[in-house]
Amino acid sequence: MGNPKNYSIDTKIVKRDVIERKEEHYNRLNAAMKSSFTSLEGFQDWIAAEMKRIGMLVDEFVVDFSELGEQPCNQKTIRDNPETLVRATNVVGKIPGKGPRHGMLLFGHADKRPETFEWAKERPEIINRDGRLYSPGISDDVSGITAMLSAAETFKRLGMEPQGDLLVASILGKQMGVFGTYGLMKRFGPLDASVYAHPAESGDGLGVLKIASLGNLEFIIEVKGKAPETSEGHQVIFSSSAVNAIHKAWYLMDGLQRWAKDEERKYPYKKLSEHTGASLALSVGWVQAGDVSMPHKIPLTAKFGGVISFPPNARLKDIRTSFLAAFEDLVSKDAWLAHHRPTLEWGDLIDESCQADENSQFIQDAVKAIENTTGKTPRFYYAHNVSDIRYPMLYWNAQSFGVGPLAGGIGTPDEWLDWNDYLDMIVAITEMLKLAA
Repeated sequence: MGNPKNYSIDTKIVKRDVIERKEEHYNRLNAAMKSSFTSLEGFQDWIAAEMKRIGMLVDEFVVDFSELGEQPCNQKTIRDNPETLVRATNVVGKIPGKGPRHGMLLFGHADKRPETFEWAKERPEIINRDGRLYSPGISDDVSGITAMLSAAETFKRLGMEPQGDLLVASILGKQMGVFGTYGLMKRFGPLDASVYAHPAESGDGLGVLKIASLGNLEFIIEVKGKAPETSEGHQVIFSSSAVNAIHKAWYLMDGLQRWAKDEERKYPYKKLSEHTGASLALSVGWVQAGDVSMPHKIPLTAKFGGVISFPPNARLKDIRTSFLAAFEDLVSKDAWLAHHRPTLEWGDLIDESCQADENSQFIQDAVKAIENTTGKTPRFYYAHNVSDIRYPMLYWNAQSFGVGPLAGGIGTPDEWLDWNDYLDMIVAITEMLKLAA
């Protein structure tokens, strides 16, 4: 529960304040977009300055590669191509609490898709069209950061104070958050609860609270084949004396899909499967084999990669162990593979599953805040993947969820958000702070 002194501030007062200052909120968002087009560091400098202007204590940090060995994400790239990963400054603003509680976190990510810098050359200003604001990166996640800054300022201006410390963090959230959110968890807290301010891809805006982050296990398998016993260039008719690497890859893919179906039965998760059709799934995302200009040649290598996505009631360690056992079983039952072992390595997309407690006081406070703001009860969303909402749950044992205004075109030049829903987002976060901070 938040500071009881704040409860006297009615939702109508918060709404009126936000609407009366909507030009200020628009100008902040517009200034944020312009600064985000300069550089990541330039954007973070602007955010730090805004935090100081609001009256926050500001801290900054950069995550070093040496800190990342204890977490599973991006280990392949860290090992093979570390120069391709982006490291930059993370910014954290603090409003000290008035009581003994640990406090609350608001966070969003400052890093954007690199293409946005090119797209911005054609449209350096926000385009306001029919109630939608268009700008490259506005939803992912510039507006999330400005909404939480505006909410924190509204919270302070109306005379409210947090019971525990309130942290507002602009971190690196791409690359699975290892250079931002993960470092935040290791340097600060633990806090009691967190809100990930990010427009929802679900199409329902504030009508959705993302309270789960599915686990992932990326794998890469390479299979060797055998050339046919002939000097003939066209090898198809001689294929009985060959081992086609693609056929062996098919064998493994088919067997691993059967494993995934069996594994799903161990982890029934009704609320997830009702929405997606499955509670656990394996998908092969790419295959490399053969030569398109030489279909008559027997492929001697085949390489494929995929991801297992698993629900909050399954653990990464158990899924990995079971997958390895299934892989070894398939290899041992094939005479060729048993003597010419395929290679298996893990990819970058590896993380643990987790879910907030929908009956916890904090989640119920969040539902109430949305209801107070929009008059509608949000639904819980269980199918979100690769979300940084997992970090506070995994490392702080904190209740955590993601929420944001109606948005679309994410990752395209025509990225947009709904202006009225954005203003409601500021009200809703302020309400969450009133009830829970």
